[in-house]
Amino acid sequence: MTLTNDTSFNELFQAHPIPMWVYDLETLAFLAVNTAAVVHYGYTEAEFLAMTIADLRPAEDLPRLYENLRGTPDRLEKSGAWRHIKKDGTLIDVEITSHPLAYMGRACRFLLSHDISERVQAQARIARLNRVYAVLSGINSAIVRIRDRDALFKEACRLATMEGGFLTACISLADANSAATTIVAQAGQTLPARAALLEHGWPAQRAAHNQMPVVCNDIEAELDLAALRGDLLARGVRSLASFPLLVGTRTVAVLTLLADSVNVFDPDEMKVLNELAGDLAFALLFFDREQQLSYLALHDVLTDLPNRRLFQDRLAHLVHVSKHEHDMTAIVLINLDRFAQFNDALGRHAGDSLLAQVARRLDAALPEICNVSRIGGDTFALTIGELAHGEDAANFLQQHVFGTLDQPFELDGQEVRISTRAGLALYPADGGDPETLFKHAEVALKNAKASGQRYLFYAPRMNAALAAKLALENALQDALEHKQFVVYYQPRVDLASGRIVSAEALIRWQHPVRGLVGPNDFIALAEETGLIRPIGAWVLDAVCAQQAAWIKSGAAIVPVAINLSAVQCANGELLQSVVQAMAAHLVAPHQLEFELTETAVMNNPDEAARNLRAFRELGIGLSLDDFGTGYSSLAQLKRFPFDVVKIDRSFIAGVDSNAEDGAIASAILAMAHSLGLLVVAEGVETAAQLAFLQKLGCDQMQGYYFSPPLPAAGFEAMLRADLRL
Repeated sequence: MTLTNDTSFNELFQAHPIPMWVYDLETLAFLAVNTAAVVHYGYTEAEFLAMTIADLRPAEDLPRLYENLRGTPDRLEKSGAWRHIKKDGTLIDVEITSHPLAYMGRACRFLLSHDISERVQAQARIARLNRVYAVLSGINSAIVRIRDRDALFKEACRLATMEGGFLTACISLADANSAATTIVAQAGQTLPARAALLEHGWPAQRAAHNQMPVVCNDIEAELDLAALRGDLLARGVRSLASFPLLVGTRTVAVLTLLADSVNVFDPDEMKVLNELAGDLAFALLFFDREQQLSYLALHDVLTDLPNRRLFQDRLAHLVHVSKHEHDMTAIVLINLDRFAQFNDALGRHAGDSLLAQVARRLDAALPEICNVSRIGGDTFALTIGELAHGEDAANFLQQHVFGTLDQPFELDGQEVRISTRAGLALYPADGGDPETLFKHAEVALKNAKASGQRYLFYAPRMNAALAAKLALENALQDALEHKQFVVYYQPRVDLASGRIVSAEALIRWQHPVRGLVGPNDFIALAEETGLIRPIGAWVLDAVCAQQAAWIKSGAAIVPVAINLSAVQCANGELLQSVVQAMAAHLVAPHQLEFELTETAVMNNPDEAARNLRAFRELGIGLSLDDFGTGYSSLAQLKRFPFDVVKIDRSFIAGVDSNAEDGAIASAILAMAHSLGLLVVAEGVETAAQLAFLQKLGCDQMQGYYFSPPLPAAGFEAMLRADLRL
C-alpha cells in the first residue's frame, strides 16, 4: 500500500473517528496522525510528530514491542491488544490493526488504534465477579461439611486467595472489651507485624467497632492508612476491605481481603462479598448454638463441671490409656454429708451456692491429670491416673480433696463447714472396664457412709493396709510424745590410719511391744506424713546433747553425721533450727556433719543449695550419701559444697567380685578426687572388699566389717579405747 497526496484520501484520513497514524519502521517516529488520535490521546499533532510509538507504551510493555518489531515487515503483528499511555498519564487498552505501506519513500506501517478499555474493564469485572462467586460457592460448601470454626476460617482464606485471586485474606477475632483484633487465619502474602496493625488503625479494628464494612479502594490516597501505606505498597497491596462477621449484635470476627489493583471493591463486588460475610456469620451462629447444646449435654449447669455422661467417657479413655501404659488408675466418688438437712435449714439457694463453691475449689485444687465431675445431687467424682501404688490415691485424696473441702465456706455472710466421705476403686485390681469400676466405687462410698469412715477402698485388703498405715502414723506420734526414739552410732574409719574419724547417727524406735524397730520400717511414712520434721528436730537435738555430754565427760569425740531428708532440705527454717540446737548445747559446728541423699538434694535444688552453702559457711561438714543411685552428675557435684562422697552399699557389695561394680567404684573415686572430695565406702562387710577399696585408693570406710551401729555407750567405749581397723 502506498499513501499518496490524494486530497480526498487525506480528508478521509483526518475525518475518520478512530485514531490512526503512520510510523517509520526504522525510526519508529510518527510521520502522520489524524485528528481523532490528537483528540483521544491529548497530544498536539506537532507533539505526535516529535515522538516515537515507544513513547505511547508503558515501560513494562516495551520488550514485547521491540520483539515484535524485530521480525520482517510482512511478519509483524497485523492486529492485537496493547496498552497505551495518554498525555495525562491515563493507561488505556487498545486493539491495534496495522498494514505495511510506503510513505515518502520510507518503509512504514499504517495503524488504527481502537480504545477497548471499557470492554476490557467490563470483562475483568465479570471475571472478578465470577471468581468471587466461586469463593462464595466454595465457602457455602465448606460451611456444610466443616464443623470447626478455625478450620472454616482457614478454608475461607484459602478459597479467597486461590479461587478469588485476592493477594491476601485473613480473619481476625474481635475482642469484646477493646478495639483490638487477633488474626487467627491467613492465606496469601504475609501481613505487616501485628504490633504495627494494632498501632496504626488497621481497618479490621474499625469494621469490628463500627459493625460496618470498611473499604479502601486506593491505598495511596487513603489518609487513614498513612502509617501502613509504605509497607502495604511494598507488598503489592493497592486496595483492601474489611467485613465484620456479626452474630446477633456482637462482632465475633472480621474478614479482610487485600487486592493488587485499585478500585476492586465496586458495588457489584461488595454485594457478593457482603453476602459471603453474612454466610460466614450464619455459620458462626450455628457453631455457637451447636456448641451450647453440646456443652449442656455434657456439663452440669449449676457447677459447670462435666456431668456423669462426660465423666464416664473420660473414664473409658483413661482406662484405655492405663491398659496400654500399664498404669494404675483410681476412680473416687465424693459425697457431702447431710446435704439434704443443710438444704432444708438454709434453703435451696444456699445449697446451690455450696455446690458451686465445692466445684470451684475442686477444679482449682486438682492438677490437670485429674478429671472432676458432678455426677448428681451432692456427689462428685474424680479420676486419678498414673499411680504407682494404690495407697497413693488415698494420700492424694487427703491432700487435695479433704484438705481443700475441710476449709470453711461462706454462705449468706456466715461461715459454714462441711464433712465429706469418699469411695475409691482401682484399675485394674477392682475392675477392667469403666462400668465395673464406677459400680465398685459406689459400693465403696456406700460402705464408707455406713461405717462412718472418712473413705474406703472397694478392696478390703486396701482398707486393711490403710488401717495399718494409720495405726503406724498414730504410733509414731506416740513415740515422739513418749520419747521412744534412740540414736545409734556407726563409726567411720580412715583407711590410712585405721582410726575412727567420724560416726553416722542412725535413729531407732524402741517400740514398747515390737522392740527395737529400724528406720526402714517408719522413715518413709514419716516423710509422707510430715512427721519427719519433728523427728528430724529430735535427732538433731539428741546428737547435740550427746556430743555435749561426751565433751563434758572428757571423751575424745569425733564429728557425728546426721541424715537430712528431702522434706527437711526444703524447709526454709532448717538453718535456724540447727543454729539454735548447737547454741543450746554449746556444740561447735565442726563437731557436726550432715548427710544428704541425691534425691533429697534434687527434690528442691535451690533451697538445698542455699542451706548447704550456709552450713559450709558455719563450718559444718557435708556428705553426699548413696552416690550413684539417683541423679548425680559431675555438674551437680560442683554446684553443691560437699566435702565427702559416700559410695552406695549396692556397689560395694560386689566390688571385689563384679567387674561392673568395681568399675563404678573406681570411676566415682576418680571423679570425686578430681574435685578434692573425700570418698567413703558404705556397707563394707568383708576383708576382700576392704582390700579392693584400699587398692583403689578409697579414703574411708563404714560397715559391719569394722562395727555395726552401736548405742551411745558402746560407741563411747570404742572412742576411749582408741579402737582401730
